[in-house]
Amino acid sequence: MEISIKEIEQNLKSLPKEFFGQVNDYIDFLRYKHCKENKYEVPEWQKEEVRRRIKYSQEHPESFVSESEMNDFIKKLDAES
Repeated sequence: MEISIKEIEQNLKSLPKEFFGQVNDYIDFLRYKHCKENKYEVPEWQKEEVRRRIKYSQEHPESFVSESEMNDFIKKLDAES
């Protein structure tokens, strides 16, 4: 069955607005995944930076905090301002 843009629009309108960002991200993902002329390449400097960070995280696992610890820290900063 072929889905029309109107049906997609109706589905989108039925969602709470807080989901719009996720839907838009998914549309961007699909566009990227299926675009045959995707000419974007990650620059070498960025690849090297990722490699450096991976190596650092492997050598210093104690330097990372959990998501909940980071959320608590941010809440504390917000409370102080």
